[in-house]
Amino acid sequence: MTSKLLEAIGEGLTGKRAVVTGATAGIGKEAAFGLLRLGATVTLVGRSEAKVEAVIDELATRGISRAQMEIGVADLSRVAAVRRLGVDLASRHQRIDILLNNAGCYPNARVLTEEGFEESWATNVLAYEVLTSLLQGAVVAAAGRIVLVASTKAGGLDENDLEWQHRRWNGISAYEQSKMANRMLGWAWARKLAGTGATINVAHPGGVATRIAHRQTGLWGVLARLAFMTQRTPEMGADTLVWLAASPEVQGASGGFYKDRRALRCPYQEDVARCDALWERCQAQIAER
Repeated sequence: MTSKLLEAIGEGLTGKRAVVTGATAGIGKEAAFGLLRLGATVTLVGRSEAKVEAVIDELATRGISRAQMEIGVADLSRVAAVRRLGVDLASRHQRIDILLNNAGCYPNARVLTEEGFEESWATNVLAYEVLTSLLQGAVVAAAGRIVLVASTKAGGLDENDLEWQHRRWNGISAYEQSKMANRMLGWAWARKLAGTGATINVAHPGGVATRIAHRQTGLWGVLARLAFMTQRTPEMGADTLVWLAASPEVQGASGGFYKDRRALRCPYQEDVARCDALWERCQAQIAER
């Protein structure tokens, strides 16, 4: 994390609690590290306890106190597992100052989870919605901040085929659809949280060298991994996320879309009815499981 942000915040997050999903690798791990360096106590959410423990060991070698770190476990492609995590966190923490919904996936085929959801929709969209819904009370109690990780590479959302039942599967298009949904749900939540003291913003971390394309195969898999290898570092990608979560520069700001600490215009912000309808649809989906 840049010294500029650390100097601006100092120990401003001491006594604050954060939850970070996808915290065992890539952007999520570096975002968690940034919040920890700023003094926050962080629940690091990963797929398994062993993975989270390994990251805690690593971050301890980077100077972080183990007392600042808490284990959170959930397979974020499983709505029921995310709900169990959210219920547990809400029952143990009356106040949550920061919720950073970061985890994502990029499947190489249309895969259905055991709950019957298309995997990228479940992981990239519904997991965000479950945690935001279950933890909003704790975030409001803290007048806290929610950050959703999306992308400028977004579009093509088909409300009549969210899970690719009728279209020919395309991994890039599925990813773009999920990122469009993240942004639209962010705008819907911003209106619902208005006046509560809690805020929600959406971040684009930029092209980052992570393992998100590790499941891609063939020539495309090789090209995708080479492309990701040439991108900015996870630390650079995490910068705007931590800035939105902690900086006084954006205190009280809500409903924005940011890249490199700068606000971007998002055309989906203006389509209130469509954003709210998607929110209702996702709420119905997560209520069914």
